[in-house]
Amino acid sequence: MHKSLAIAILLAVTTANAQDKHSLDSVDDIIFRTIINPAEEAVNGQEPAWTAIQQQIRAGYTDVQTDRALTKARIYYYFGKDWLKFSAAIVHYTEAFENKEDLPLMNKNAKMILQHSQDPKEWKTALAWVQHAVDKEPGNLTYKTTADGLKAKINGQ
Repeated sequence: MHKSLAIAILLAVTTANAQDKHSLDSVDDIIFRTIINPAEEAVNGQEPAWTAIQQQIRAGYTDVQTDRALTKARIYYYFGKDWLKFSAAIVHYTEAFENKEDLPLMNKNAKMILQHSQDPKEWKTALAWVQHAVDKEPGNLTYKTTADGLKAKINGQ
């Protein structure tokens, strides 16, 4: 394959991925404005009826769009309220939807799990994210610190 053809293919894939992320983000915004935010406001500080919200979203959107928006809503809702549910949501979202090549984001999410999760399976999943970042940037001490913290939790369980 010619170098210029390989570059053209890489650019096309990168552009398509960026457009896909932008369109997914746009759909998320619509779902939040029209379904999730009103549902959260209606329960006046109580935990939202996630199943009812899921059914309402699913009625007009794909399973992927539903899962993505609902998981993102759970991350926002549980942050600072219920760390176990927050951690489960962030692990699911990162595994299903995040760009694993966004190394700072992978480290950030892994650090959230390091700080808030009590689940050894989640620690191992987060370690894989940040270990990928360490492998890509071996000199990055921030990534190494997060990885070392997760390894210590895993080994200390």
